[in-house]
Amino acid sequence: MDNVTHAALGIAAGIAVHRRGGSISAAAVAALLAAEAPDLDVFLRSADDPLEAFRWHRHFTHSFAFMPVWALLSAWVTTLFFRRRHNVGWRELFLPGLVGALTHLLCDGCTSYGTMLLWPFTEARYAWDCLPIVDLFATLPLLVLAIMAWRRYSPRLATYALLWFAAYASLGVWQHARAERSLRTWLAQRNIEPARLALKPTISNLFVWRAIWLNDGRWQVAAVRNLPFTDTRLVVGESRAAWSADSAGNPPPYSEGAHLIADFSRFTGGWNTYDVQPGAILVGDIRFAMLPTSSKPLWSVRCAPGGGLADTTLIMDRSLQDGDWSRFGALLSGSDSRFIVIK
Repeated sequence: MDNVTHAALGIAAGIAVHRRGGSISAAAVAALLAAEAPDLDVFLRSADDPLEAFRWHRHFTHSFAFMPVWALLSAWVTTLFFRRRHNVGWRELFLPGLVGALTHLLCDGCTSYGTMLLWPFTEARYAWDCLPIVDLFATLPLLVLAIMAWRRYSPRLATYALLWFAAYASLGVWQHARAERSLRTWLAQRNIEPARLALKPTISNLFVWRAIWLNDGRWQVAAVRNLPFTDTRLVVGESRAAWSADSAGNPPPYSEGAHLIADFSRFTGGWNTYDVQPGAILVGDIRFAMLPTSSKPLWSVRCAPGGGLADTTLIMDRSLQDGDWSRFGALLSGSDSRFIVIK
């Protein structure tokens, strides 16, 4: 999730587990540093490899195995600031640092990007799809409670902050399950048996979900709206061809282009779209788009038939068209005239 949420979770967790009689401020700082540290992977980039950032983001730095490293580093750095005033040692800050790092991993696991929690035992990316990357309803109460806990030296308020976030994530799990169940019912009524199906949360809410399913070689997307204790409704969106190893225009086997597409496919988990441009193909990631009803991927690999590295580029497309925010607002409010009630 966003770094403000990570910071607030870290502060709350550090205060909640601080050693009785120890420095609450030191525990909060150690946990804050550890809660932000996993995202240092953003500096792992290479001008020669367009997929370097994708390959390493939420990799080993976001694993349970690496948590003690972040905890130790954060505890050591914090002692440099607090040793003279509070006579704080790194040992009493190791636990706050450890739980601070843990909050980051679990928080990112709740989103849709995919996190290698069990590295080095497996490089599988875990994504529980119950929270969006940015959600003000989750973050603002958490942040207020965390700040109050620090200012008042109150482990109780810190615990309330953690309980709020856990309750909100649990609501996301419930809402996700409701949306998926309703979508599968709607598909079954139309005799559609999807080869793959997923639902992803959309920005700052738990009511409108991006649904994606694969049927007859094409990806279909839709917006699923499910307010608690109401009928679920759906807007069918765009569709796009699915990429495969047999798609026309693929680069030659063992070429740089083929290698990059294979890497990209590991990152996307095989949720790949296929488009043809003059002199090249585009292999995209259908999981993420600017609108829940759009099939235009946020990121794609463009590869020319030759498959050379110079002919292969990463395309990031976060552009919005006029009226897109209004269209998203209509999905949130339920005023979109295209909604279908799922019974």
